[in-house]
Amino acid sequence: MFTKLLKHEWRSTRGMLGTLCLVCLGASLLGGGTMRYLITASYADAQHHAIVVLNVLAMIAAIIAVAVTGVAALFLLIGRFYKSRFTDEGYLTFTLPVNTHQNLLASMANTAIGMVIIFFVICAALAVWMLIGFSAIPGFYERVREVLPEVWAEIRREIGKAENSDIFGGIALFLVNVLTGGACALVTLMLSVTIGSIIAKKHKILAAVGVYYGINVLISMTCSAALAIQAFSGSEGAQMVSRVFTSSAVMTAVVAVAGYFLMYWLVDRKLNLN
Repeated sequence: MFTKLLKHEWRSTRGMLGTLCLVCLGASLLGGGTMRYLITASYADAQHHAIVVLNVLAMIAAIIAVAVTGVAALFLLIGRFYKSRFTDEGYLTFTLPVNTHQNLLASMANTAIGMVIIFFVICAALAVWMLIGFSAIPGFYERVREVLPEVWAEIRREIGKAENSDIFGGIALFLVNVLTGGACALVTLMLSVTIGSIIAKKHKILAAVGVYYGINVLISMTCSAALAIQAFSGSEGAQMVSRVFTSSAVMTAVVAVAGYFLMYWLVDRKLNLN
C-alpha cells in the first residue's frame, strides 16, 4: 500500500513538475540565444541599441524563469503535503491502510524525488544555456577540446601526489553534508506546515511561515554557536575544516531525525480531523 500511496503522490505532482521542467529548458534556450546574439554583435561591432535592449530584457526574463523554477517546485511539493494531509483531502488520506510513518515518508520521498529532478533539470538548462551562448565565440569549442585533456591530466597528477584517502574522505564528507542538510531543510519545512496546521484554526499557511522562521532562527543560532566553538578550538587548516564539516553533518542529521519524530508524534497524537 505504501508503494500505491507514493505513486498517487507522484501522479498528483508530475504534471506541474513536467511543466516547470519545460519552462526551465525553454528559458535556457531563450537565454542562450540572447547571449549568443549579444556576443556575436559585440564581435561584429554591429550592435543595434533597440535589439540589444530587447535581448538584455529577454535574458533577464530567462534568468528569472530558471531561478523561479526551483522555488515554484518547492512550493508545489510542500503545498501538496499540506493539501493531502491538513485539508479536507486529509480525511481520506488518513483512512488509507498505512501507518503514520508510511504516510509521512510517502510525502517526504515524493518531495525529495521532485526536488532532485528539478535540480538536475536546472543544471542541464544552465549547461545548454552556456553551450549555446559561448558557441558565438570563434574557436571556443576547439579550444575547449584542447584544454580538457590537459586539465584532466593535471587533476590525475594532483590526485596521485596527494593521499587518496584524504581526497575521497573530503568528498564523502561534503556529500554527507549535502545529504543531511537537504534532509534537515525538508523536515524543517514539513514540520513547520504540520505545527502551523495544528495550532491555527484559520490562516494555517501564515502560521506555518511564522513557525518556519522561528525554527530556523533557533537552529541557526545553535549551529552557529557550535560551529564557532569548533572553528576556534585550536585546530588549523584542513583539520579545522574537517571538524567543522563533521560537526555540521552531525547537527543537521540530529535536527532532521528529531524533527521527523516530532512531526510523527504531532500527526499521530495531536492532529484532529474531526
